[in-house]
Amino acid sequence: MALPADSTDTPVVTGERPLAPDVLLTFGSKVTILVLNALGTIVVARALGPSGRGAVAVGFSFSLLLVQFGSLGLQSANPYFVARRPSSIGIVILNTIWGSLAIGAALIVAALLAKALIPASLSGLDWVDVIVLAAGVPAILATQLVQSVFLAEGRMRAYNGVELAGNAAAFTALVVGLGLLHIGVLGAIVVMVSANWAMALTFLALQSAHIVRIEGPDLGLFVRMLKYGFRVYVTTFIAFLVARINLILVDSHLGPAQAGRYSIGLAIMEGISVLPLVAAVNLFPRIARGAPFESSAVLFRTLCLFYGAICLLTIPLAGPAIDLLYGARFSEATQIYYWMLPGIFCYGMIHVLSYHFAGRGFPLEAVLVWLPGMIINLVIVGILLPGHGAHIAALASSLAYIIVLLLHMRLFAKEAGGYRALTPRGREFVALTRMILHDLSPTGRS
Repeated sequence: MALPADSTDTPVVTGERPLAPDVLLTFGSKVTILVLNALGTIVVARALGPSGRGAVAVGFSFSLLLVQFGSLGLQSANPYFVARRPSSIGIVILNTIWGSLAIGAALIVAALLAKALIPASLSGLDWVDVIVLAAGVPAILATQLVQSVFLAEGRMRAYNGVELAGNAAAFTALVVGLGLLHIGVLGAIVVMVSANWAMALTFLALQSAHIVRIEGPDLGLFVRMLKYGFRVYVTTFIAFLVARINLILVDSHLGPAQAGRYSIGLAIMEGISVLPLVAAVNLFPRIARGAPFESSAVLFRTLCLFYGAICLLTIPLAGPAIDLLYGARFSEATQIYYWMLPGIFCYGMIHVLSYHFAGRGFPLEAVLVWLPGMIINLVIVGILLPGHGAHIAALASSLAYIIVLLLHMRLFAKEAGGYRALTPRGREFVALTRMILHDLSPTGRS
């Protein structure tokens, strides 16, 4: 079942479904999952108290961190290679199974070593808790990798439905287990690990028709996927670093209280940037299949107005919402958020162009454009943050994302023949709004 070495050189151009329905479906699913996760944290906090909530949060944050570093960009390589050559799907699935087992085993060892050598990193979790958490790491990795193949196929109901059902089942089990059965920290961990394994096995079962026989991995294809995925991995890591390192620096220079206020801005950023992210994710396989640059340009132009309007709408709402949800002690977070808002807008728009270049094979220039932003962010924070407020870190992140967006636009303009392709157009915004309203109406859904 090995592929020839040049099997991904030529994209397969096919008739595409409209982008908007897939974006709406994915957006609705992601928002619902965010709500379920938020409610789940409330259930855990009320049932287990601050220490129990902290133990569960640390455990799963640690698991996700392991997967973040261990995925090696394969969650982007899978849909890219399948979109460009659909006949490779069986081999990609087999490589994913073997890769999840091999990488997952290494991550399990890393988790156990962390518990043995750096016990403070998993404070509040005993050995049984860590062993159960580690057993769930391969499932989280496999879920992400196999789910991404559905994206390339355009099977968006399965892509979103399994994830949504898994999270809903986990939330229900937590409510029953913690509220009625008093299952404790270990029980909460078992519920979440079980949900991850259920999702992974369900995704694999839905792809089983593509596996003719079980055999070893295609190492040649796996190496090519790693070469592609590593560029995505580097940019994802830098983007993660720009967003998170400022929080660590605020904590070290200004203390945990200021870090807590700064973290609220990051939470809002992650919430409202879901829209451009899911739009870009749905665009990605279309570009990999050979869609013209205009597809990305149209999405960028319309989102620029649509997402820009959402960001502007948060200006009068942020203060009252933060006071209501977090209390008066966090009122300073509103000012920090305002300094962060230009960067939040740019970060969202970067998704569109970054996924466009990912669909084009991720040229090296698309990786390098992140470096000036990261450097400028670190210089500003390093020089100005000590002795000043957390708004300096917010300002630095905004300037970083502005620069990264401008460099992405410059790179895209070379392909499109100028910046005019990225200039927003009112009629496209009106057309998109009408399409969304139609799809949300009972007639559009029928």
